[in-house]
Amino acid sequence: MRQKSILSHILIILSLSSGFAQNADEKILMTVAKMDVEAGEFVRMFNKSLDPAYRVEIDEYLQQFIAFKLKVADAVEHGYDTTAAFREELKGYRNQLAQTWLTDPDIREKTLRKAYQRYLEEINASHILVSCPRDAAPDDTLKAYRRAVGIRKRILEGEQFGEVALSESDDKSAMINKGSLGYFTAFQMITPFEDAAYSLQPGTVSWPVRTPFGYHIIKVIDRRPSRGKIRVSHIMKSVPPGSDGQAVIKAESEINQIYERLGKGESFAKLASEKSDHRESAANGGEMNWFGAGEIINDFSEAAFAIKDTGEYTKPVTTPYGFHIIKLLERKGPGTYEEAKPFLESRLNQTDLVSLGKKSFIDRLKKEYEFRVVPEVRNWFIKNTDTLIIRGKTRYPARLIPEGNICSFAGKGLSAADFASYLEKSDRVIETDNPAHFIDESLESIASEEIMKYEDSILEKKHADFKYLMKEFHDGILLFEISSDKVWNRVQEDSAGLMKHYELNKDKFQAERNGAASPLPFREVQADVISSYQDWLNEEWIRELKSKYAIKIDDQVFEEVKKELAYE
Repeated sequence: MRQKSILSHILIILSLSSGFAQNADEKILMTVAKMDVEAGEFVRMFNKSLDPAYRVEIDEYLQQFIAFKLKVADAVEHGYDTTAAFREELKGYRNQLAQTWLTDPDIREKTLRKAYQRYLEEINASHILVSCPRDAAPDDTLKAYRRAVGIRKRILEGEQFGEVALSESDDKSAMINKGSLGYFTAFQMITPFEDAAYSLQPGTVSWPVRTPFGYHIIKVIDRRPSRGKIRVSHIMKSVPPGSDGQAVIKAESEINQIYERLGKGESFAKLASEKSDHRESAANGGEMNWFGAGEIINDFSEAAFAIKDTGEYTKPVTTPYGFHIIKLLERKGPGTYEEAKPFLESRLNQTDLVSLGKKSFIDRLKKEYEFRVVPEVRNWFIKNTDTLIIRGKTRYPARLIPEGNICSFAGKGLSAADFASYLEKSDRVIETDNPAHFIDESLESIASEEIMKYEDSILEKKHADFKYLMKEFHDGILLFEISSDKVWNRVQEDSAGLMKHYELNKDKFQAERNGAASPLPFREVQADVISSYQDWLNEEWIRELKSKYAIKIDDQVFEEVKKELAYE
């Protein structure tokens, strides 16, 4: 098998864990062409080679493994590992693989499973927003919170939520929907908002919920099981918000005429193509992409989901954007966790939960590496930072910057001077006028960046699995390249050698004809001859390598490996 063809799969296959202790992992099992091979590498490669259909003898596999290492050694001797293409390819594999070790997989899986449980339910809620920027001064934050509490009190005392939203909400859409968000499900709202909504029962009103936009008062209207997703066609007559009465009357008349024509048997797709104002779907006979709760305007969604059977269509439906006739094409449920997981992962990657998961991982590293901030230096930066510094218009006086570090971790430190340089870069500007917020956010950003760089730099030392997978990538790329030159490409380039192989091995390519076996013509067995010639080239290459390079096996370590793998 061409080694490169399986490299992409290695990214999703973590080495099977073995009971090997760390020190046993690192014992030298063999030396091939002066290159040491650790026992742990052999164990992992052997485990990956296992085929449930039959038992692989370890001594047999040892010879295959030696041949593999000999070919890699030959590639190294001939400089295959020094090319720019090799280094770039290996770097790409490492960058992809490292992401597995630079995140917290447990948190990601828990988040996805939690999201799936929410995905099975739809919530209908309304909200009122009291704006308050994330970096607002403490006094302004308290003022916004108190205003939100006062709004909540008015609702609890009997005022209609929609009317209060109309007059008090800083969300401009409240002028149209009176705060109603309709039905939504997992990953459709910012995380704190979603968490609060899913904690409420119908009819209850939340305390102020803080998000980067401000404080939200949330009222849950209804909770119901997910209705899955549907695919529909529609015909639309557009009436943009703010249109005058004549435009509404005209559009309503036109949609009613289309509805009558449908009733007389005219083609829905043809009428959609000719009459619908929604150009995107009209070009496809009115067909829309799959959607579920919260993915399209609520009035449209509710009408579409109310259609009982595929092929049926609604009477004209009114939304804030005009009139629609909707036809149901297909319906499907939410699916199992495994079925929904790819979709949920794609949504997760678009949310702030990715950064929250990363932050959780960094917080764990901070604790592990004893991250510390030097308060005196931090306070100096806060006192000496103004809006000119924040906006990159001026620099800190170099002679006044404190000596020493502003923070430290894992025996390393970030100097105050380097931190000042970081702050003065134009691409590091944080949108705030609050010096303390600017310094703390900047320090969190650069410290996190430096900790992640450090963790990335020690992955091979810290994680045996990562080290051996990178070794597998390294050797696999080299094996592919040198095998191409020594075997696969040579067959295409050496027609004389191929024909000579055929002539010398005609007895292998025979068939019964008229009761007696005779060699088949080359043209009839060309594929078999090519395969046979490749095998011969490979065997000759291995024989040459075994005579060229020294091989030394530590028998004692090999016996330990056998016991570990239950080959006694």
